[in-house]
Amino acid sequence: MVLGNSGDAAGVLRDLAEKIARQPAPRGTGRYHYVRTSGSYLHTARVLGGTTTGVVEQSEREQWIAPDGSGRLVVTRGGESVQPTGDYPPGGLAAAFLTAADPDALTARLRDRNPNGSTSTAVKVFTGVWNNQVVPGALQRLLLLDLARHSDLYVDNSFRGAGVAVGHLDPEEPFQRLLVFDRLTGSLLGAETTALDGAGVPVPTPAVISRTEWLLSGHTTTTTTPPT
Repeated sequence: MVLGNSGDAAGVLRDLAEKIARQPAPRGTGRYHYVRTSGSYLHTARVLGGTTTGVVEQSEREQWIAPDGSGRLVVTRGGESVQPTGDYPPGGLAAAFLTAADPDALTARLRDRNPNGSTSTAVKVFTGVWNNQVVPGALQRLLLLDLARHSDLYVDNSFRGAGVAVGHLDPEEPFQRLLVFDRLTGSLLGAETTALDGAGVPVPTPAVISRTEWLLSGHTTTTTTPPT
């Protein structure tokens, strides 16, 4: 791993924030926020005798969420539907959608989600927004500029994928978090969490225990089809 410095990371994030003109408008129309992701995640289980075991498994997720918290989730693992797949009534799903309409209000809401100003939490909040809702260009710009305020991020110069990778090494817990952005549009392409030695997870370390790839997002009028 070849790391850049925090100045590099802040500059990269600010540069990405100004590339929103190249990002296409969100697909579709309607009240539902549709997000489709693919990833691999650590699943743990406690077996007879109290031992905890773990395995990293691949899964796919589609979600349709309305502002009132109603909607539908479809989660598959190994080609089979698994929890929390199902239809949800109003209030059944998290729908605290963020907008760029009032930048000061957005900043306040981000601070509410990260009252201690932790960089690790800021990265989690950032990915959480992308996991939960459609992120149009204006919102993407403000989220990137907010993330650029954190001085202990770095650019992973060893990353050889299609995007640019910005990461954080948690000083209090042995985890590395990585965000991968589209170089042309600034969109979030993927996120990865690696458990380092001493992380206390039930798999050999270091190990990637969470990896998400964002495949499609947009708005729909129903919970049956993706946006077009």
